[in-house]
Amino acid sequence: MSKIIFLSVLLFVTGLNAMSQCDKKVAWHASKVDMFDAKGSFLQTKEATIILETDPKKVTLSFKESSEDGLEGTVTEKVCDWKKAFADGKTVYHATVFVDGRTSNATFTVEAKDGKVTVSADIEMMEGRKFVVYVNTYEEVK
Repeated sequence: MSKIIFLSVLLFVTGLNAMSQCDKKVAWHASKVDMFDAKGSFLQTKEATIILETDPKKVTLSFKESSEDGLEGTVTEKVCDWKKAFADGKTVYHATVFVDGRTSNATFTVEAKDGKVTVSADIEMMEGRKFVVYVNTYEEVK
């Protein structure tokens, strides 16, 4: 009986920890992003220092050491489903972004499987092109 209670408490605490990450500001660091067309065919790879920051209210993507403009989005909806914090699960951010002087809807999905994290970005005005960022490290921003 005590083992069942212990396991129940352990699962509850793990679940709280996994869900609480969704309400934190996190900086995701990467060095590579792949771009795919609307049919899922690979288009190109860009290597750069990429920083994606997520929090409950906004998503920001920037390329360090690059003249390329990043983007910032205002989160309109967030769906969080993590089994184990930062290791198994995903968060989907629906946002409104401002790119090249225009406003567009976008979806950012932070997903971890077997401890490997990717962030995919699907921006409506990009005509079906999808970007996949391969996260090297991440940190909670205080």
